[in-house]
Amino acid sequence: MGQKIDYTDFSESDFSEFSERLRANLAALKQILARPGFGEGDLSFGAELELYIVGAEGQPVHKNEEVIAALNDPQLTLELNRYNLEYNFSPVLVRENCFAATQQEAIAALEKINRCTAQWDAKAVPIGILPTLQQSDTGYHAMTPLPRFEALTKELTELRGGPFTIAIEGEDTLQLAMDDVTLEGANTSFQVHLRVPPSEYADFYNALQLVTPLVVAMSANSPTLFGHRLWHETRIPLFKQSIDCRPRDSMHPMPARVNFGNNWVRDSAYELFAEAALLYRPLLPIRSEEDAIDIVRQGGTPQLRELRLHQ
Repeated sequence: MGQKIDYTDFSESDFSEFSERLRANLAALKQILARPGFGEGDLSFGAELELYIVGAEGQPVHKNEEVIAALNDPQLTLELNRYNLEYNFSPVLVRENCFAATQQEAIAALEKINRCTAQWDAKAVPIGILPTLQQSDTGYHAMTPLPRFEALTKELTELRGGPFTIAIEGEDTLQLAMDDVTLEGANTSFQVHLRVPPSEYADFYNALQLVTPLVVAMSANSPTLFGHRLWHETRIPLFKQSIDCRPRDSMHPMPARVNFGNNWVRDSAYELFAEAALLYRPLLPIRSEEDAIDIVRQGGTPQLRELRLHQ
């Protein structure tokens, strides 16, 4: 989410050429995954922690750019809303006490960020949906002023063909319409990454898909939004609906961009990348100068920038 872009208007030729690059990236990825020994090694663990910047009265504080500038920490990045930050942890081998190492790094990172935010009488809070968040805390005025986020909002809205509608029912009912995607920024989370050998990917992925509903059931911690009592884990429908760019009146059974997956993996990670590339129109058609196929042909490993940006 932190990658910078310089412009926000794209032509159909931009999308067409980007899609060609995307297909070339997929072909290159397929060849790379087929290389003997590629990606083999010990399991490693990584994580991202998304944060709210919160004031003394529990209100969001719009200071993420100032914090980034003050700390100049490459592991900190901007998020969609002006009161959100993301900290990216150092990867560590699973066998080297990965959980303890990540915990120690999290404590140190929070202490450093909080020393910075203290000048605004604020602190960084790792929480799902801030219970004190108000509807007035969302909207264009709350969006981090970067071309990337402006372009994402523009493209998602055009695909949608109108405002994003939120309809979540629990003990209470919340219904509203948004002209931007800043409600997605109400969701913050702790995201973990597990690097596994490609030959074992399918088994790991399917096992994790199987246990994820149980983990969510045990760890659900976002039961409210704007004072409404909704799902035990309201982030699930909120994330899905807040950027659901499927046309409102379409009967086409296209899955939402935010989904739990459409099938088990049968062979490799390639299936998931191909599914995303072939199902969904690109949003930010920013092309690189890299010739992925040529790099693979010469025995190198391309960056696959278009595929990564699309993901």
